[in-house]
Amino acid sequence: MSIFHHVQAACGHCGQRNDVARTASVNAGRRPDLRAAILDGSFQRETCVSCGTVLRLPPHLTYIDMARGQWFLVESAEAIERWQTAEKAARETHDRAFGSRAAPHARELGETLRARLVLGWTALREQLWCDELGLDDITLELLKLDLLGDMESAPLADQTELRLVVGDAETLRFDWIELATERPLEGVEVPRSVYDELVAQADDWAGLRARFDGALLVDWRRLTFEATPA
Repeated sequence: MSIFHHVQAACGHCGQRNDVARTASVNAGRRPDLRAAILDGSFQRETCVSCGTVLRLPPHLTYIDMARGQWFLVESAEAIERWQTAEKAARETHDRAFGSRAAPHARELGETLRARLVLGWTALREQLWCDELGLDDITLELLKLDLLGDMESAPLADQTELRLVVGDAETLRFDWIELATERPLEGVEVPRSVYDELVAQADDWAGLRARFDGALLVDWRRLTFEATPA
């Protein structure tokens, strides 16, 4: 079941309070239209009734797609600064729903699901693109690290992220995204063959890949951010 709660959101431009439906959970198997909206970037985007400014509350929801084997806890992009605390909370939530603290039938279902902590709307869209294109999300993070090593300049900062935003059999498109606004700052297109070469060179990346073993948050920035108090 997909669950929505009606809340009021204040417009950051004019202060007008707007009635919006905030998502608590998405069941993509029953609501494929919601999955499609996440992929095209329109999901949970509202318009201020007073000034027309686009409103989008930070995510705080669970996303499940049984057919695709996906269970995600989705939190605000800014939670990267306290990712260890967020990952611990996500693991506890998963344990209650489908893990060690769940009912036997739920644990059985949980064995078919890939659990992830996902930080931000663009990160959620990226996860769906990974599935759409048949990409492994850990390998994708290793590819980002490889790209960073080759970039002479990039808007790399605590308040930016590099995300896959679209792709096909030939090309993968990445954008640098500003966390607070989701505004793309600049982008880069990468031949899909670069990803395939990285897969073929798995032994060369084994040590770095091992640092994601058992992780719910698959994001290269976990290697650089220190945890801060919740």
